[in-house]
Amino acid sequence: MDGLPKYNNSNVVTKQISRPETKLKHKTVKNVKMVKPKWDTVDFMMVGAAVLTVIVMAFLVIFMANKSATANTQLSTTSAQLETVRNKNNDLKQEVSDLSSPDRLNKIAEKNGLKLNNQNIRNVK
Repeated sequence: MDGLPKYNNSNVVTKQISRPETKLKHKTVKNVKMVKPKWDTVDFMMVGAAVLTVIVMAFLVIFMANKSATANTQLSTTSAQLETVRNKNNDLKQEVSDLSSPDRLNKIAEKNGLKLNNQNIRNVK
């Protein structure tokens, strides 16, 4: 504190600062009786349109769920039929392969008196 300048406080004048007076405005509160509003035709039409929209949407959801279930049933039926046809095709391919085997053809040829002549055989690509 030795390094601070020393001031003489005897010459200092203190002055009171006055704030401006603010006037509070009092609002008067009126007692207003609340009246239940009456419905007119526009209000009834809006509520009717909203109810109708909800009913239509409910029927659409049920209809689409029914369509989906029907399509799913048809899909499973068609898939089962497709699997049956594929199995039958595989069985028929196996039968063709068995009937056209060289051993079987040679046995049938020998049974009917035919002979294998290697000079008449040609490989075609």
